[in-house]
Amino acid sequence: MAGLVLLFGCSTQQPERVEKPKTPSPLAEMTEVPTVPPKPLTAPTPAPEAAPLKVRPVAVAKPAKPGEALGPIITYFGAARADGRTVKPTSVGKDGIATYTSQVGSGFILVVEGKPGSGNVEVGRRLYAHTPGDPTSRGDLEIISSRDLGDGSAEVCDRSRPNIGGIPGTQPLSFNETQKISDAINDFGCRFETFTESDFSCTMDDRDSYAFLNSETTTQFCLIVARAYAFAEGTTELRVRLRDIDGNPGPVKTIRIFRPKESPKPKK
Repeated sequence: MAGLVLLFGCSTQQPERVEKPKTPSPLAEMTEVPTVPPKPLTAPTPAPEAAPLKVRPVAVAKPAKPGEALGPIITYFGAARADGRTVKPTSVGKDGIATYTSQVGSGFILVVEGKPGSGNVEVGRRLYAHTPGDPTSRGDLEIISSRDLGDGSAEVCDRSRPNIGGIPGTQPLSFNETQKISDAINDFGCRFETFTESDFSCTMDDRDSYAFLNSETTTQFCLIVARAYAFAEGTTELRVRLRDIDGNPGPVKTIRIFRPKESPKPKK
């Protein structure tokens, strides 16, 4: 028993710890102290005055000419296929207005693109700003149609299932601040989507890559025309203008959508 205690006691005895001297880091190395006082410091010779840097002028708003619209400029207004690929208009009138043909009046994309106008203010992106009783309350995308689209429902922004309604036409085709016109603008505009990056746009270029249709575009608005607000047979005129974030409207752009009459089905 005594032997066990002795072995236990020997096994628990700790060896004496010897600390190793610490190796100084390079930042802690000693530096020899000079025995001769250093020479007094002299003031540095001032550098010659540097030439002023060239500064690129910042774009500023240009003063508007009488009757000139300060707001965003439409860089593209037209149609594209449902897959985002562009289509050429079937004709361009003497008035410079392009006409696009749709056999069924739906299933294609309306595309509106814009950039800052002479006011040099960012394109607004608000699509819906309806306030009953306030005809001045509109989105920044103002688009109107000369004829009813679909059933021409007067309900504003009725775009959700199961009760998707049409869009009322505007006669006369103007942007006057009346409640009826503002309701139609909000109803039409709320169905669009906004894109601010070319690589994530709704349209495609010739290389099948997503891209804005105009290289100067900063903001794109797209709408896939559904059956519920399809174009009627015949010619429908569309007009659009954009507002900047300060509320200034830009110049108006116009296109036409033509839907031919369906051929009568042969009698059985």
